[in-house]
Order: sequence, then C-alpha cells, then structure tokens
Amino acid sequence: MIGGFRTRARLFVAALLKEKLEPGRAAAAVFVGIFIGIVPIYGFQTLAAVGAAFFFRLNKPLTVAGTFINNPLLQPAIIVSSVEIGYFLQGGSFRPFHLSALTGAHVKQEMMAFVMGSVVLGVLVGGVGAVTTAIVIELKAPANPGLRDRVRFVKGMFAQCAWADREFVRWKLRLDRIFGLLAAEDLGSGTVVDLGCGYGMALSFAAFGDSSRPLVGCDLDGHRIAVARQALGELNVDLSVADIRGFELPPAGLILILDVLQYMGGDEQMTLLQRCCSTLEPEGVLIFRVHDRERGLWSTITMAFDRLIFAFGRAGIRPLTLGAAEYRGVLENAGMRVEECRFRNRLPLAHILFIARKPIAEAAT
Repeated sequence: MIGGFRTRARLFVAALLKEKLEPGRAAAAVFVGIFIGIVPIYGFQTLAAVGAAFFFRLNKPLTVAGTFINNPLLQPAIIVSSVEIGYFLQGGSFRPFHLSALTGAHVKQEMMAFVMGSVVLGVLVGGVGAVTTAIVIELKAPANPGLRDRVRFVKGMFAQCAWADREFVRWKLRLDRIFGLLAAEDLGSGTVVDLGCGYGMALSFAAFGDSSRPLVGCDLDGHRIAVARQALGELNVDLSVADIRGFELPPAGLILILDVLQYMGGDEQMTLLQRCCSTLEPEGVLIFRVHDRERGLWSTITMAFDRLIFAFGRAGIRPLTLGAAEYRGVLENAGMRVEECRFRNRLPLAHILFIARKPIAEAAT
C-alpha cells in the first residue's frame, strides 16, 4: 500500500513538473513567481503564487520556485533596492537609506516608497527572469528539422537585404509561432497567394523545396514589397503594391491571409473569404489567422495590443475581429473542410489559425 502511494506521488510530482513548460508559459510562471516574491506580502507569497498559477494555468512548481528569490540572503538587497526605487519615483532622485527610517516619524512615507519600489523592482527582475527562462527552454527544446530547414532557407533569401530589414525577418521568424504551425501543415501545390504579404516571408516559406512554385503577393507597404522583390528575386514571384480588397485573385493551390483581416469591415472580411474559397483549385488550402476573442484575459491583452499597434500606425480605424463561429460559418457555407488551431504566440497574444481545404467534389458543382 505504501509502495503504491509512493508511486502515485512520484507520478503526480512528475506531472506537475512537466506541465505547461513551453517557453512562453514557463516565462510567465517565472515572472509571476518572482513578482510575488518581491512585493511585500510576506506570509502570503506561496499562497498567492499557487492561486495565480491556478488562475492563469501556469506551471505551479515553477511559479512557486520564483518566490524563492525572497530568501534571507537576497532580502536585504530587495528591501534596499525597493526603497531606493521608491525614493526615485517620489522625488526624482535616490537618497541614502537607513533601516531607522522605517521606524521614524516619516514611516508612512517610507513604507509607501518601499511598496512602490517593490512593484517596479518585481516587474524588472521578473522580466529578466522570464526572458532568461524562455531562452533556456527554447535552446533545450528538441529542434523541429522541417521548421529549422525552412527558417534557414528564408534567412538565406534575405541575407543581402539591409540590416534593419534582415533583423526584422530574423526576429519575426524566431518569435512568431505561425511559422512552426505552417511547417507542420501540408502546404499543397500550385500557385501560392499571400494577401498582405509584407516582406514575403510566408511566400518564401511556402516555396521551400520547390523554387519554381508560382508566388503571388500584395501589400500596401511599398517599402516591404521592394524588400520582398529583392529577397525573392530568384523565385517565381509576382509582387504588387495593392489593396487586397480589389486584388485580382488567380487560381491558387494555397492562399494565406496573416494579420490582415482586422483592417477590414465585417462584410468586407466575409466577402474576401468567399472570393478566396471560390478561387481555390480542388484540394487547395486557405490559411488565415485572426485574434481569438474567447480566451478571457489573454483575449483582452491581445485586443489591447492590436489597438495600440493601430494607434501607433495611425490606421485611422479600430481593428475588427469577428467571432470564430462567423469565420467558420462562411467557410462551411462555401463547402470547405475547416480546421481550427488555437494558440498563443511568444508574446501573450491569443490567436486562431483557420485551415480550410477545398474538396475535389467542390470543383464539379
């Protein structure tokens, strides 16, 4: 009986240690744990860490481990740093700190500085811990050979571009999980159309293994189209500076729409998706990504981030993402077989990847 209990306990602990250890989730767990460990809620830190881990569905041991930053060895440095940061926030400058200040006549002011500074320190140190955790897990994660080879191919295409454009492509490939998801999909054959193609990364990604595959793309950003023309010049590519709403779609085996639909009105989105479905060849695939509106806090963060991007880009409109059922409905009404993949990016952004395939029978009707 005791042996059975020990076995179950070991399995339970192993399951806890392995839960949700992808880079983004592990980084979030470490950030929350360190933040809770630094803010002055002594006596309740472990309870708060466990509660936060359950609420945000984080790795519980990793979250609790983050609170261990508050230990007898580091606690003096945490207190002094918190108070000094608080002094700076209150008065715009640092000043010598003595423990006697916490018991003097200005104890309320000193405690306020301590609390304010601990919050900022928790964010800063938690951020460093989160980034370090994500990098370590990413480096130790088993490589995806298909993704690795495609990424190497795309980077090679942009090797002669300007440094800023080359670095954007490199970090986009590293941070955006969409490329890993595309690498796991059958991207079909025939012409590839990318609506809102930007630098043409997804086009070159789809051309891996078949440099003669026709590639068609359009985007409103003339600079990015110019860079794409330079980088993809050796491929069979046709790129245009054009609005996707009036872009003439050729018969295609694969159509990609990544991070563009939210710039359009609801009716315009539905019309574009219908056009894409009718343009696809038999067994063709339509793949598009939209924000996920059904993930609670993560959806709130995602929508806020998108509104911020629109504001900085001076788009003059608010982003619009429809419900998943609306996108699914227009695809199914067009006779498509629909798959959905919900995922979060390296940043805490919630997305849905729709993968719609056109049956062979659809061409005969």
